[in-house]
Amino acid sequence: MEPNIEPRRRPENLRTPPPTPQQSPGRPPSLRPTAVTTTKGEPAVSYTRQVCLFMGVILFGVGLIGFVMDNFLGAHLSYAHNIIHVVSGILAIGFGYYSHLAAKNYSYTFGAIYGLLGIIGFVVGQPGMPTVGRIAEDRFLWRIRPEVLEFGTADHIIHLLIAAIFIAGALYTGKRRPTQPTASSR
Repeated sequence: MEPNIEPRRRPENLRTPPPTPQQSPGRPPSLRPTAVTTTKGEPAVSYTRQVCLFMGVILFGVGLIGFVMDNFLGAHLSYAHNIIHVVSGILAIGFGYYSHLAAKNYSYTFGAIYGLLGIIGFVVGQPGMPTVGRIAEDRFLWRIRPEVLEFGTADHIIHLLIAAIFIAGALYTGKRRPTQPTASSR
């Protein structure tokens, strides 16, 4: 005769909890949105995300302004150049809003791309008269596609500055607590 033995059950406190929205089973962990919190549970803001969001707004704005002023900041802003700025601005805003890791990866990638554009422009640029932007002769004019996409000295400098800001933002890993309203500001 066999003894009647019940299967062992796990105690209630050891059961695995149901997945939370942060642990959505359909996405791998690296693609899930993450909320950064401090040790006290308060939300913290990543400087990398802030830089990505800020630069996204700047790129988007410069892209829109470029449609009206084709020589804004001394740059050669053609239709194609403005579209590139608008798209990269929208991407920066999206990645900056999504998560710290996404903002960091975007900042490294686009920082490298903009940095290479600036460096290559100074290396291969030749003296010439631009056909875009109604600007005088340029010493380091790089004609990627004449009358469509041309980069001059101002473009190269701006691209290097954008690269430096994106890469510096990605390298800085600090987080900032949101400020608490003071009694005088209520």
